[in-house]
Amino acid sequence: MASIKMKFRKSTVTGKEGVLTIQIIDKRKVKILTTRFHIFPHEWDAVSNQIICQTDDREREAYLRQTLMDVETEIWKLNQCREALKKKNHYTVEEWIERYTDSSLNGNLFPFMEHLIRKLSTDNRNRTAAIYGVASRSFYSFRKGVDLPIDTVDATLMRQYENYLKTRDVSMNTSSCYMRVWRAVYNRAVDEGLTPQRYPFRGVYTGIAKTVKRAIGETLILRLKALDLGRDTELSLTRDLFMFSFYTRGMSFIDMANLRHSHIRDGYLHYTRSKTRQKLIIRIEPCMADIVGRYSHRTVDNYLLPIFHPGNLSAASLLRTYNKRLARLSSRLQLEKPLTSYVARHSWATIALRKGVTMQIISEGMGHENEHTTRIYLAGIDQADIDQANARIIAL
Repeated sequence: MASIKMKFRKSTVTGKEGVLTIQIIDKRKVKILTTRFHIFPHEWDAVSNQIICQTDDREREAYLRQTLMDVETEIWKLNQCREALKKKNHYTVEEWIERYTDSSLNGNLFPFMEHLIRKLSTDNRNRTAAIYGVASRSFYSFRKGVDLPIDTVDATLMRQYENYLKTRDVSMNTSSCYMRVWRAVYNRAVDEGLTPQRYPFRGVYTGIAKTVKRAIGETLILRLKALDLGRDTELSLTRDLFMFSFYTRGMSFIDMANLRHSHIRDGYLHYTRSKTRQKLIIRIEPCMADIVGRYSHRTVDNYLLPIFHPGNLSAASLLRTYNKRLARLSSRLQLEKPLTSYVARHSWATIALRKGVTMQIISEGMGHENEHTTRIYLAGIDQADIDQANARIIAL
């Protein structure tokens, strides 16, 4: 049985206010929490462990009564933290105090979200942290900056948020992404004992809708590779980075940027996907080695490719520049829809499927956790291909 009591610690200086503390005894451990509240020794009843509020000084009496209420509020918070932890099978006194002192675990939504974003960043899951940040800012705008207790999040609130997103012409997939983020945050709060599970996301869309096809076919890949760019070194590098991404089974821009020579071992690239933390191994083919060798004189800090440079080590700004240059390449190729950093990845998957590579191999090659994600990538196969396949089947 836990015990929480208010205590008074005298000052070592005669005539000076002492400090009120809170004593916690649980599982034979004693912890003392120092509060921000101060009173004089004659204002403390050591027998009953209570503040003596009655005094002839009305202002002082008002202060003492408010102090008593404030300390009782802190004790109530401590009890709430313990009740939340009791929902777990086991907790320590240290965890109890950490929950009390950590504002991110005080039961409100925005501090808890900020806590998770910081943890993602600490774990080097920067891309996921960025997505959480965007979802947080969106919901913050919806709430007009007003925080709320996590245990008040319900289906009505999330439907209102979904309607809010629709009025701002947010796409279904973006809305779904935000909802999946908040669902993960909510479920984490349930695990932490901050709220009972009320399933507030059952009434909102959390799927993935078909998007405009991003892949290009073999013919365009070959045209891009053979495109004469003259002395335009910027576009030549952009084209080579796109091809390197295609050659490496659709490696993301950030993962290419972070490649170092130390990632090469025994003729293979060993790297960890920044998005999923999954480890991938890719055999270095001659076409990849050609690109690496072509730019070996332009790299810095032992990086494999000349993406980072001394004047700019921001991956986000470099990605924007990369996509702008891909749009210029698209104009050279007279494409209706511009190339983006994602096109190489989608193109590799689509071409692999058309060449008879199994879904399992494509999924593992791209570092997907399951084949469902891979099928989303391949959902945009041309209708003409489907019609031709159907014609061949019917001809049987």
